[in-house]
Amino acid sequence: MSSAGEAYFKWYYDTGVWKGVQYRGVRTLKSVADMWSYQEIIHDLDVQWIIETGTRHGGSALYFADLLTLRGARGKVVSIDVDAESNWVGEHPKIEFLYGDSAAPDMVRLVESMLVEPRGRLFVILDSDHSRDHVLRELRAYVPLMRSGDYLVVEDTCINGHPVRPEFGPGPWEAVDEFLAECPGLLRHDVGREAKFGFTCAPRGFFVKA
Repeated sequence: MSSAGEAYFKWYYDTGVWKGVQYRGVRTLKSVADMWSYQEIIHDLDVQWIIETGTRHGGSALYFADLLTLRGARGKVVSIDVDAESNWVGEHPKIEFLYGDSAAPDMVRLVESMLVEPRGRLFVILDSDHSRDHVLRELRAYVPLMRSGDYLVVEDTCINGHPVRPEFGPGPWEAVDEFLAECPGLLRHDVGREAKFGFTCAPRGFFVKA
């Protein structure tokens, strides 16, 4: 992020504006700029399936489901969380809500079994437990499900001082660093899309599978 973008993002984050962002009355807990980028990714890549870890209230899952519906996509949103109680959305024909550890082998196998052929383009968004170890487990679990040209966003790489919440400790940014070191050349950093609106909750978090 530029210095101006970083200053704006710190204001956006530290004032808690993001906590009040809603889609159709359901909290999303995201950057509005990132949400706009996501709909562009879904359109530009003709995304058919979306895997989202971290449902929380379900606003982003609902947003993604509406976008897939409008495009006539064959697939669904698969949204995973450990907590069913915080979900405000309930049943939706374009969303499969799953509950449990997003990176557990049984969960990953279940998600993979849902991606029926011809599955088309896949968009993976990691936004659950933000600890480095958990995000690294998710990367190791879900990147192998992706095919060349599929898209990945690792959210909240902004924490642990990148540039907010320096007290957090190793988080998504550090998980990305470790995964890229383990698997060089597997993911291409999409710098242009990440920088398009000047700020993001996912700095160094936008990738295309090579």
